[in-house]
Amino acid sequence: SVFAQWLVYRLAMENHITVLLDGQGADEIFAGYERYSKWWLQEIIADNNWKMTSAESKKLKANGFLNDWGTRNYFSAKLPALTTWMLERKTAGKQRFQPELDRHFAEDNYDRSVVQKPFVEKLNDILYYDTMQGPLQELLQYADRNSMAWGRELRLPFLSHELVQFVFSLPSGIKIRNGYNKWILRNSYRNRIPETIIWRKGKTGFEPPQKSWMQDVDVQKKILKGKEMLIDKKILSPRALKRAVIPSASYDENNADWKYWVAGILCRD
Repeated sequence: SVFAQWLVYRLAMENHITVLLDGQGADEIFAGYERYSKWWLQEIIADNNWKMTSAESKKLKANGFLNDWGTRNYFSAKLPALTTWMLERKTAGKQRFQPELDRHFAEDNYDRSVVQKPFVEKLNDILYYDTMQGPLQELLQYADRNSMAWGRELRLPFLSHELVQFVFSLPSGIKIRNGYNKWILRNSYRNRIPETIIWRKGKTGFEPPQKSWMQDVDVQKKILKGKEMLIDKKILSPRALKRAVIPSASYDENNADWKYWVAGILCRD
């Protein structure tokens, strides 16, 4: 998506568009991502509002804003501190035990202190964390570099500090309601944007066709070269070459090959 964004800014330069508006931050402050639905439901569970939990979960599932919801989420709602500890432990384990990494490289670079998960009791807790400390910071850095690469000016209306302060003062139920995320934002633009857009179901991401790219023979050859470079640098184990390249979308769990290619380029440069 970072590369796709770079192309957008290049196109803006070619068309003499100097200033662009970017919607970064809207998902973080208005609870636009699917994962936020779980935190909202867990907040309701913590208040013992079982009837509302049942009704909201059914609506969210029907609208495509809730997946992988089960018994463990009920335990998480009642035991938030234990949930935080378990998430950190799981992430640390994934970081430390990567079978395709060189064993010595993994041991030398393992740092448990960098694994941090927020303590979440309410929806606003996770929204605040993601806005102030989470992935948004990285995305903003990419946007700044991409826009400056083509001399474009980028403005972020959803991150106006007055708007952010106001939205964080609102209760969770006004951000996710009646089976829809961004509920207050959707309602703010009624009669100004077509209903089919305002009440669109599911989340449409800004993602390039990475899986299709990875099915290309030339791309697979470059990925293999990237692996070889990382093996020469004692970062990857030779076992990484024993399996075929796995074409995958950017958010798939088995997305290592694309990362190997990128890391290999960085090592070469």
